[in-house]
Amino acid sequence: MNLELVTRRLAGLWLVVVLACLAHNAWYWGVHKGAPVTDMLAMLPRDEQRPMAAQATQALADAGARRITVLIGGGEAVQAQRAADAFLQALGDVPARHRVDASDQQAWLQLFAPVRAGLLTPQARERLANASTDELADQALAALYQPVGGPRVGAWADDLLNLFSQWLAERGQSSRVRVQDGRLMLADPATPDHHYALVLIELPGSGFEVGAQQALQPRLEAAVQAARGQGAKVIRAGVPLFAAVAAEQAQREIHTIGAGSLVGIVALTLLAFRSLRPRLLVALSMAVGLLVATSVSLLVFGELHLVTLVFGASLLGVAENYGSNYFSARQGLAAHERWTMLTRQIPVVTLAMATTVIGYALLALPPFPGLRQIAVFSAVGLVAAFVTVLWWFPLLDGNGRMAPTRFADWLGSRRALWPSLRGRGMAVLFVASALLIAAGASRLRVDDDIRQLQSAPASLIAEQREFARLMQAPGLAQFFVVQGRDEQELLQREETLTAQLRGMRLGVQAVSDWLPSLQRQHADAALVSLRAVELRPVLAERLGQPVAAAAASAAELAPADWLASPASEPVRAQWLGRLGDGVASVVLLRGAESADTRAALAALNLAGVTWVDKVGEVSGLLGRYRQLMSGVLVLGFAITWAALAWRFGLASWRALAPTALACALTVALLALAGQTLQLFHILPLLILLGLGVDYGIFLLEQPGRHEIRPFLSVTLAAASTLLSFGLLALSGTPALQAFGLTLLIGVFLAWLLTPLFLPPHA
Repeated sequence: MNLELVTRRLAGLWLVVVLACLAHNAWYWGVHKGAPVTDMLAMLPRDEQRPMAAQATQALADAGARRITVLIGGGEAVQAQRAADAFLQALGDVPARHRVDASDQQAWLQLFAPVRAGLLTPQARERLANASTDELADQALAALYQPVGGPRVGAWADDLLNLFSQWLAERGQSSRVRVQDGRLMLADPATPDHHYALVLIELPGSGFEVGAQQALQPRLEAAVQAARGQGAKVIRAGVPLFAAVAAEQAQREIHTIGAGSLVGIVALTLLAFRSLRPRLLVALSMAVGLLVATSVSLLVFGELHLVTLVFGASLLGVAENYGSNYFSARQGLAAHERWTMLTRQIPVVTLAMATTVIGYALLALPPFPGLRQIAVFSAVGLVAAFVTVLWWFPLLDGNGRMAPTRFADWLGSRRALWPSLRGRGMAVLFVASALLIAAGASRLRVDDDIRQLQSAPASLIAEQREFARLMQAPGLAQFFVVQGRDEQELLQREETLTAQLRGMRLGVQAVSDWLPSLQRQHADAALVSLRAVELRPVLAERLGQPVAAAAASAAELAPADWLASPASEPVRAQWLGRLGDGVASVVLLRGAESADTRAALAALNLAGVTWVDKVGEVSGLLGRYRQLMSGVLVLGFAITWAALAWRFGLASWRALAPTALACALTVALLALAGQTLQLFHILPLLILLGLGVDYGIFLLEQPGRHEIRPFLSVTLAAASTLLSFGLLALSGTPALQAFGLTLLIGVFLAWLLTPLFLPPHA
């Protein structure tokens, strides 16, 4: 069976696959209304060794993904309130909360008042346990004659020491927000005469949904302008704000990188081949690659991240290589000669494609969901583009002779300008390279901190920090997950943990501060009752009249009642409920910024308590995989050398050495340019391995100094890759920028060095 007949049959089968992918894409994006994922947490690894920590992190992220918090003011309270009204009016029907109903305040008392005997602050508990009866009597009389701070619920005799008022005051002090004139307000701790109105915006869906972001952003911006029009300062905080910026940036980069790559590649191919048909067919191969990659990625992962699409836009330059190589080899040949040409080309192009796909596939080794999605998308897209060139191009490229163009002949003939180094020339190259690499090594800095990959605008980060200062809110990057077999064991373990944390002088925000365990409620109620029995005779003697006994109450504060009440709102998100085999909650901290403090917290060993330091864990993971992937890169070179030896034998080093040298020089140049080395500088070297070796394969297959077609193909391929990844180096996402910059330098060096390593007699 001849090659033409086999190709026609395979082309038909490939057409069926492509049409199926086209229908799948049309259904997903059109009918199903699918949208790219913008949640950057989805790109990070889950804690597979501690699934409880991973689930808790996700639960906190889900809660935060729906809320935007806004502070409005900066001057007098009246001005802040006026600006808040203007903000809310411009916001329209977006769900927002600023006012507090009297019914909500009453709900607090209705929830806690029946169980007030079981609600003690740590200070009150210690005083009841240790103070003498006379000292307590003095306190009780002071509470009678000079009541201070907080509401008194019921008669004086029911709460002789006004303990409930102290407990409520402590709950109020856990937040800087106060209810003033029925509004949520706070004062700047550094400048008390600067007041802010607090507005809570609760989105009906996730803030990561692109549609929700597009609907909210115009209204939010209009509301901000309305508040500023009243002379107020506006400070916004919340995950949806970062998600919106990331989505807008990614969409902008898709258009910029995709359009820039396409325009550049179109110009190159028109100059090289003059005819429009090669340009259209090359565009077809790239479109098929992206189409099939999208479908396969959706089937494998169930969703597609926006960063994957941005990276996919840069894939155009690599996918273009196969089409350009085909038409470079086709120049000057009659139509019937294409099959002979294809017979010679298939082994070479297949080997080149395999080495490139290996480089992309190695990206899937780290446990980063985002990298694995990019690896699958890229590898599948390249294979699909390659198959399209192999099975469709011979049937669609026309029946005439493809005449060489003047530009193609000129570009291909530039190969003769490169000397083939040997002996002294090769020694000079390696000595110069060694000096440059040594200089780079002396300047090399490594930093795996995940915060280095932060891409949010500085203004938004500054707003977030100012908000945290004003609110004195706990951090969300480090926290404890507490788990129990049931709700009461969970609360008891929380109480043990919070006691230790407060002993370390840390700020704590915990569910058990609002919802004590039944064990604590009963113990505190018993302590209050015992000291009240001792107090009444002393007070009766001092007052000269009997003191009535407190009304008996067997009420208990249960988790279900607390969760259903508005009183749980400040910390409700920290109650994770059923998680794994038990019930879980999160304890948040203030003042855990130093490395020594975090180390001490990590060393705590309590039953059912897990320390989570997401920043530290991911940063440590980045560091470990930077080292691991450096080893994988060496392994990749060894595997590629074995594949090249199968084709080129002892001469295979000539195809591999230029890329190896380009990798080393790239790292050196990045260091000399002041770049801090991290994982996303190492990973693109795996891709460079595949791309650079392709140049060696094509040139080593036809190494003659006056061979035009191989150097034309290699130069067009390198130029296309530089266009796509060069634009990626301009990305505002640090990880993508590192990818692009590394490949921009590395691909150019690989193209520049490869002709120097060809056999001298060629």
